[in-house]
Amino acid sequence: MAQARRKTTQNKIIEKAEKLLWQQGYEGTSLNDVVGKAGVSKGAFFHYYPNKQAISQDVINKYSREQLVAPLEKRLAEASTVKNGLFNWVSEFFETFKSHNFKGGCLLGNMALELSDQNEAARETIKQHFLDLENIIASALKPLMDDGKLFMEPRQLARLLIASLQGATMMSKVHKDNNRASREFQAIAHLIEYAIKD
Repeated sequence: MAQARRKTTQNKIIEKAEKLLWQQGYEGTSLNDVVGKAGVSKGAFFHYYPNKQAISQDVINKYSREQLVAPLEKRLAEASTVKNGLFNWVSEFFETFKSHNFKGGCLLGNMALELSDQNEAARETIKQHFLDLENIIASALKPLMDDGKLFMEPRQLARLLIASLQGATMMSKVHKDNNRASREFQAIAHLIEYAIKD
C-alpha cells in the first residue's frame, strides 16, 4: 500500500513537471513550480529526485516513450503498409499539436534546442531518443529498400522525416496558423509519398 502511494506521488510529480517543462521550458520552470503544481512538499520531491535535472531526465524519457515512440510503433503495426503507417503517425502528430492550438510544440525538440549546448547529460538523453525514433523508422523501411521500393537510403529518409517533423512543429508553433501548418505537414506527407513506392 505504501509503495503504491509512493509510486502515485512520483507519477504526479512527473506529470506536473512534464506539463510545466512543455509549457515554460527548462529555464522557465523552477522546483517551486513543480512542487506547487504537484501539491507536494519539497521533502517529498527530494525523496525521489535530487534536483531539476534528474526529474527532467525522467520527463524526457516518459514523453518520448508515450508521445513519440509508442504512437509510431502503434501506427506502423496497425497499417497495411509502412507508407500508410508513417502517414498515420505524421497525421496523428499534427492533429495532437493542432488540438493544443500549436502551443508547446514537441517537448523533445524543445529540450533539444534549450539544453543541448549547456547540459551534456540532457543532450545525450535527447540524442538517444531521436536515435530510437530513427532506428524504428529505418528498420521499418529497410525491407522496402531491399525490394527496390525506396528512393532513398532508409536511415537517410528516417533522419529527414524526423527533422522535417520537428521543423514543421517549430514553424507551426511560431506562426500559429492552421492553414500554414496544414501545408507544412502535408509537405511531409508528400515526401513519404515520393520516397516510398509500396
